[in-house]
Amino acid sequence: MLYYAEDRVFRDIVLKSSEKILSISDRSAAFIKKGNRNPVIGYKPQIARSGNGFIPAILVPEGNVADSVSLLPMVEQVTGRTTVIPHTISTDDGYASKDNRRELLDLGVKIVSINGAKGKKLTPEDEWNSEEYQQARADRSAVESIMFTLKYVFDFGYVRRRGVE
Repeated sequence: MLYYAEDRVFRDIVLKSSEKILSISDRSAAFIKKGNRNPVIGYKPQIARSGNGFIPAILVPEGNVADSVSLLPMVEQVTGRTTVIPHTISTDDGYASKDNRRELLDLGVKIVSINGAKGKKLTPEDEWNSEEYQQARADRSAVESIMFTLKYVFDFGYVRRRGVE
C-alpha cells in the first residue's frame, strides 16, 4: 500500500482496482461502489435463501465482481449441498443475463424471475405477467431483508481493523 501511495502521489501512476492492495491482512478485500451508496472497502457477499428461510449457500467472491457471474456458482452450491434443484429463483437485475436464465431453465428450475428492466426484457411477457412470476418478485424481499440485517446490523461484508497484541 505504501508503494502504491508513492507511485500515485509522486509518479501519477493509477492502478486498476483489481491490482490495488487495500488490506495487508486480506488481499481479497475490494473497493466497492454501488449506485449512490457510500463506497466501502470489503466484500460483495452473496446468499441464497430457501422458501423456508434456510441459507443453503453463501459466496464471498474476491474483488468487486459483477453479481451476474455469481448466480450459477451459487445455484451449483445450493444443489451440491441440498441435492435439490430449486423450483423458483428470484433475483434482482444485477444477476440478469440471457445465459444465466437459459442455463437455469435447462438445469430444471421452473421459475427464473429476474426483477427489474433487464429481467423483464429477458422474460417472455406471458411468464412475466403470470401469478407465479409476480409472486416470485414479491418473495424476493425476504432475501433482501436478510442481506440488510447481515450488512447493517452485523457489518457483514466490511473489512475490520486488526491489531497485534
